[in-house]
Amino acid sequence: MGSDQVESGLITLICFLAVSARGLMDEPKIYGPMRLMEATQRLIALAEDCGIRHELLAEVAERIETFPLDALPEGEEEFIRFTDDLVDLLATWVRQS
Repeated sequence: MGSDQVESGLITLICFLAVSARGLMDEPKIYGPMRLMEATQRLIALAEDCGIRHELLAEVAERIETFPLDALPEGEEEFIRFTDDLVDLLATWVRQS
C-alpha cells in the first residue's frame, strides 16, 4: 500500500470517528461501543493493507466480523459478553508480551 492510500485510509477513519462522535450525541448509548468496534475493524483492515499482519489482530477482526452488530440494541447483553470476551483476549496477550 502506498503512502497516498495510507493517508486516505487514515483520513477516512478519522472522519468516521469524528462523525460518530457527533452522531452519538443523538443516538442510543449502545451505539458508542458498536461504533468503536467498527473503528477497530477498520483500523485492523488498514494495518493489514499496510502489510501489518498479526495473529491477535486477525483473531480480533474475525470475532468482530462474526458478531451481528446489526442486532443491536436488542442484543445488548450479548454484546456486553462479546466485548468482555474480546477484552479478555487482548488483556491475555498484553500480559504475555
